[in-house]
Amino acid sequence: MSETLNVLIVEDSEADAVLVLSELRRGGFNPIWQRVQTAPELVAALNSASWDVMISDYRLPGFNAPAALEIAKQSQKDIPFILVSGTIGEVLAVEMMKAGAHDYVMKDNLNRLPEAVRRELRDAQVRAERKQAQKLLQTLASNIPGMIYSFVYHCDGSTVFEYISLGCLDLLELTPHRVLANASLCFEQIHIDDRREFYTAAKESAQNLKPFSYEWRLVTPSGKLKWVQTNARPECRENGDIVWYGVLLDVTEKKQAQELIIHNALHDPLTDLPNRTLLVERLELAINRAKRVESYRYAVLFLDLDRFKVINDSLGHLAGDQLLKDIAQKLKAHLREVDLVARIGGDEFVILLEDIPGIEKAIQITERILKDFQTPLILNDAEVVISTSIGIVLGTNDYCQASDLLRDADIAMYRAKAQERSSYKIFDVKMHTQAVNRLTLETDIRKALEREEFAIYYQPIIDLLGDADNKQSQPQAGRLIGFEALVRWQHPTRGFVLPREFMAIAEETGLIVQIDRWMLYTACQQLATWKKNFTTHLPLKMSINLSAQDIRQPSLIEDIDGILNQTNLTGDSIVLEITESMLIENISQTIHLLTELKARKLQISIDDFGTGYSSLNYLHRLPTDNLKIDRSFVSQMQEGNRNYQVVSTIIALSNQLGLGVVAEGIETPQQLQWLQQLGCELGQGYLFSQPLDRQTAEALLASNTLYLSKATVNPLLEGMETV
Repeated sequence: MSETLNVLIVEDSEADAVLVLSELRRGGFNPIWQRVQTAPELVAALNSASWDVMISDYRLPGFNAPAALEIAKQSQKDIPFILVSGTIGEVLAVEMMKAGAHDYVMKDNLNRLPEAVRRELRDAQVRAERKQAQKLLQTLASNIPGMIYSFVYHCDGSTVFEYISLGCLDLLELTPHRVLANASLCFEQIHIDDRREFYTAAKESAQNLKPFSYEWRLVTPSGKLKWVQTNARPECRENGDIVWYGVLLDVTEKKQAQELIIHNALHDPLTDLPNRTLLVERLELAINRAKRVESYRYAVLFLDLDRFKVINDSLGHLAGDQLLKDIAQKLKAHLREVDLVARIGGDEFVILLEDIPGIEKAIQITERILKDFQTPLILNDAEVVISTSIGIVLGTNDYCQASDLLRDADIAMYRAKAQERSSYKIFDVKMHTQAVNRLTLETDIRKALEREEFAIYYQPIIDLLGDADNKQSQPQAGRLIGFEALVRWQHPTRGFVLPREFMAIAEETGLIVQIDRWMLYTACQQLATWKKNFTTHLPLKMSINLSAQDIRQPSLIEDIDGILNQTNLTGDSIVLEITESMLIENISQTIHLLTELKARKLQISIDDFGTGYSSLNYLHRLPTDNLKIDRSFVSQMQEGNRNYQVVSTIIALSNQLGLGVVAEGIETPQQLQWLQQLGCELGQGYLFSQPLDRQTAEALLASNTLYLSKATVNPLLEGMETV
């Protein structure tokens, strides 16, 4: 779920503002925004609403970032101020930071913006918490009895208390009488490590007659360690004596609370490990030290637990929390005192290895961690083995920011997770290039939706057996019964892009939902047109794929109803193809959804059957119509081999369950013959036709031809490029 962000943008370019908002959305924010260009507009916006962050360009017509920053400071509102510019140099950036800006991001590196915003939001929250705690502690301290005193430093160097209140009993564990008789009893309680600075501060106050405000530790006769604070006003008497009138307070609780606040601000509340803030501080120190000390080496390990969600879903969140605590202890056991392990969120941990000889040491520790993770943990009286994927980055002088280290370690970790669970990968520059390319592709997909660069191609679906029971006419094997709608992307520079090159990213980013909704509407609209124009081919059906993201959308049924209503189609004209693994993710919810679809007469086809998780236990419960044999089985069929047996079994299973069966990827007459012999009803593949653009599909329908192969029956398809 996106995080709501109230953002005030100081920017004269609407296009640049849109880029900023797009980047924030990519980073998981849901921006509620306002753009201003002048000082009056900025003042009005600050007075009329509450803002989480300000993002400002450096130069605007008649206005600039320094002026905007000054207005923000005068508003007395602690709003993080982030400079985003494409022209500002390092000198101006440093000046802005000195003036109070919290961060700056170059426009050619906008992918850093969401992380910078999150960091500044966290920092602002910490500042607010500290301010609130300080106010509270000051109130508490004012109600705690203190020790009021007047203390004299004589010209001859001797000292004496002229007056001391009863508060010294609680504070110093001494009676006023004893302190008045012997002032040294009080000073003997000053902690030995604080004495030198205490006397230096007192001497300065005596010399310049400025107020003496100082904190130090003292040890009482009973051995208690206390923090005390004095505030005293010095005066010089006519005889040269210096006298201080002041109050001494016990601020132990205040100091402890401050230390606790600081600790909490820098540590994860669940595991008590350092959090991202403290980690970043340590990483920046390591980066700076590596630049100063040539022999200094360090490494960063980014760990992500594999299948942690399964633990939460099966054993509960309390068990998941306990697991994270246990993992924290496991990781600490492999580190030295100089090293640091931090939890930066969810099931992600980062280890900083300092002062190591080289990458070999980082690998050695990584392998020890992976081996240790193989030991089962006991959660809720159950043995649990959880693995982790680790990305490793060796610190070099090329790194200047902690965020770059974390980014590259994260990239390496995901590479390890994609390759094999319970493994590690060492970052190299190619990984970063690939990650940038991936981000570029995501941006291009968003633009493609806006620019309508996607197109639908239609692959014919053929009746392989014909109506064998019809005694009054010849079986019509080869009859066109419909099409499968397939998305294609006409990229402006890359040319024709196939789904395998972009669908995975579209799934991850959620853009697949927009693509599929467009596909569903466009394919239905096209089918409605063909039904009207080519009545001899009725009943004509359209098969349309749904993704896992579509299945999870609460509005899916409502959207389908709306599209059928807009295109004047009935549900029995549409076949929805859903992959096998998607069906059993949440079997109860899936059955309910499919039942709702079936009530609208839509047909359901299980796509790629046999390639995903085994769903035989659920198949009889699912309200489906067809099983679709994956092309990988069809393309490798040899009579009697394993793939042939798989195809035969799927066809037999579908017959027993009363389901239709569709084979995809039919490329040779031999494959067709085998499928017909096995009783496969429907099929599609290059033997008949590759996917066709709209015009070619319409020409095919207009030809009114029944065909089995493009080479022998339908000359319209000759010479077409494979799509």
